[in-house]
Amino acid sequence: MTSRRNLLGLGLAATAAPVLTTLGPGRTARADRSPARQTFPRYVHLPSDQASDPQAAYEWWYVVGHVTTGRRWFGYEVTINRSSAGPEVHAAITDETAGTHRALVERYEPDRATFSTEELDLRTPDATLAGPMRAMRLTASLPDAHIEMTLRHSGPVLYPGGTGLIPFADGHSYYYSLPSLTTRGILTIDGRPHRVHGTSWLDRQWGTWHWESIRRWTWMAVHLDNGDRLNVWNLVQDGEDQAYATIVDPGGHHTVASIVPLAEYARDFWTSPVTGQTYPTRWRVEIPGRNTRLDVRSLVTDQELDVHSPGQPRSLYEADCAVTGTSTGRRTTGRAYVELYGDWKARPST
Repeated sequence: MTSRRNLLGLGLAATAAPVLTTLGPGRTARADRSPARQTFPRYVHLPSDQASDPQAAYEWWYVVGHVTTGRRWFGYEVTINRSSAGPEVHAAITDETAGTHRALVERYEPDRATFSTEELDLRTPDATLAGPMRAMRLTASLPDAHIEMTLRHSGPVLYPGGTGLIPFADGHSYYYSLPSLTTRGILTIDGRPHRVHGTSWLDRQWGTWHWESIRRWTWMAVHLDNGDRLNVWNLVQDGEDQAYATIVDPGGHHTVASIVPLAEYARDFWTSPVTGQTYPTRWRVEIPGRNTRLDVRSLVTDQELDVHSPGQPRSLYEADCAVTGTSTGRRTTGRAYVELYGDWKARPST
């Protein structure tokens, strides 16, 4: 097996976005790419790749979820980042019933956080993530709120691009998703604890890339009620629009498919009074090769995280969303998280 630390010579940055292909659980990923078909092994190895990789220029562990207590639903997000700029935490809670959103963005000196290289054990002043895949413990503290969850991996792992290694921002990213985490825990909001349960999604990326080449991206973690999980990417960089989805079904079969660029049907734009950024709050995910058309809409309009920092004047839109539409020609519903990153000051034309 090729080591994950010796892949820079594979020419991944020049690889085009994948188009429709399917593969069974454990099989080698095969994507139809121009000018020739290429076959890659899977480069992610679990559970060892849950640990921090100190050779990666950038890495993060990103958890989003949809949880309920009775008839009251919440969306939540906790992200722990590591880079040469230092550790960083993003956290948010969206109260779908009350229509409110609260968030935290904090950066720390390197000596205030620890990242284990042996196992999943991440510790910062405001968030932690640790434990084996079937019993991960997640905590985060926000203004007047606290997240404490147990995450249990079940179902198949999702390997974006079918391989767990994708071209990304003139570089490369190792990447996997745990899209079906059984979730239980407590959300404490304004001093009131809510015992909740639901489903979460963990995205893990690490590698070396170039932020300056990115104009913007739209990313989605989609849970469909038929059991399918979709990792949707639309990355706009260097004048190119890369738009594709990786779908894993309950049996572990992957499909990598081109999608219609998301900006084409983005609508219901909202302008942040804090940053001046203008974001769409409704999207269509159209996958022609699978007879799939999904309507994704933000459940609370203002779900922005102000992550401005010196040299990186950008913001994030982290949206707890509802999904309706058709999947392989059949009606379906579901839930999603949508992340917008980059330049959204004007309505995009591409």
